[in-house]
Amino acid sequence: IHTARALGLKVMLGCMVESAILSTAAAHLSPLVDWADLDGPFLVAQDPFAGMHYAGGKIVLPDGPGLGVVEKAVAA
Repeated sequence: IHTARALGLKVMLGCMVESAILSTAAAHLSPLVDWADLDGPFLVAQDPFAGMHYAGGKIVLPDGPGLGVVEKAVAA
């Protein structure tokens, strides 16, 4: 990001298909970029983790320690 900014470039942060762990980690960097496309967890049918989410079209980071990601309870 620093190198791109030094060169006058815009920065996009994106993902494809991954759990909430990676998307939440990326979301922590999102204030530093121009565009954030972090919808990967929406494409995971059974993501075992809960982390960042969207509210009103904005990324909301979890409040917990570290990345704030937690393991979802497994239904029996």
